[in-house]
Amino acid sequence: MCGRYYIKHKMYEGLPAFMIAADSWRLIGDVHPSEQALILRRGRDRIESSFCNWGYPAKEQGGLVINARAETLLEKPMFCEDTLHRRCLIPASGFYEWDRRKQKAEICVPERDVIYFAGIYSLRSGTERFVIITRLAEGEMCRIHDRMPLIIPDGEIEGWFSEDYRALLKAEPPALDVKIENEQLSFL
Repeated sequence: MCGRYYIKHKMYEGLPAFMIAADSWRLIGDVHPSEQALILRRGRDRIESSFCNWGYPAKEQGGLVINARAETLLEKPMFCEDTLHRRCLIPASGFYEWDRRKQKAEICVPERDVIYFAGIYSLRSGTERFVIITRLAEGEMCRIHDRMPLIIPDGEIEGWFSEDYRALLKAEPPALDVKIENEQLSFL
């Protein structure tokens, strides 16, 4: 699951200049569900940036649906059409997750200023909104949570917007750097 992510100033330096509109503001800090955030999506002839609210309105229980499982995207009516026609990338510096003991973990990809979460977007309740696609956790992430954001490799950005996107739903996740707050350090 991904319930909060963060953006550092250096993230913008890692984005190609054409992906950021000249008049766009630069969000720095934590991004929470329901807030407006930067997404990248396929325009007519290039990838372009825009701002959308994080989360689709949940019909039955109220609140927001902020994530969608990669394994069932095309099976769920809420996500199928958007997966086929409205895929996006959410640039971030990293994300947070809380382990079973409620300790906050900060997770990033080492030596990358920008990572790209796979997402989908749609016009919902009169507002453009997005959700982050998640996958089963692997490696270091397993000790924190059973799910994690689907991170698209730098070299596959165009692939996410092409018909090849299905292969990326099953791509190996990158190595992650996990720092847990209040983690005890031992000195032997």
